[in-house]
Amino acid sequence: MRVRSALLAVLAAAGSSAAVAEAREPSATIVSYGRYEIRMSGKPEKAERTAYGSVQPVDGHRLLERTDVIVGQLGNTYCIELKFENFTPAVAALTIRTRHPPLTNPKTGKTTSVSEYDWTVATYKNAHFCFSFVERWGIAEGLSTVQVLYAGKIIAEKTFKIVVPLN
Repeated sequence: MRVRSALLAVLAAAGSSAAVAEAREPSATIVSYGRYEIRMSGKPEKAERTAYGSVQPVDGHRLLERTDVIVGQLGNTYCIELKFENFTPAVAALTIRTRHPPLTNPKTGKTTSVSEYDWTVATYKNAHFCFSFVERWGIAEGLSTVQVLYAGKIIAEKTFKIVVPLN
């Protein structure tokens, strides 16, 4: 009976340590999303896997409206804000992917429905990932899903509905 009890205790401990190990996987929680006002900084960085061909660092964010319905018009920006958990070290290389309606860049002639770029973040503080409408050709009605990947695995995802006004 003692051997059986000891075996059950070992199995129970093994099961709980597996759950603890699984709980320590790097993850992210969306703490805010919607329409934002942003302040761009620095110079645009080349991002060939995006519709625009570049990304722009941002050093200021202000939530204007918590919503997942975004009016597609020049100057509007939508973002997600993430809180990171269980990341070591405190810096991580992420891939930011946006699945959107087809967009054709008139400068390159390239049509894409998936834009993505790699970005390194400090995981000890929250991070924002945004999409701004800066060119008329970059506005298309439909669903736009922002995905954040770490080591090839989606750790956060949010879908927005983009609506285009008639005039």
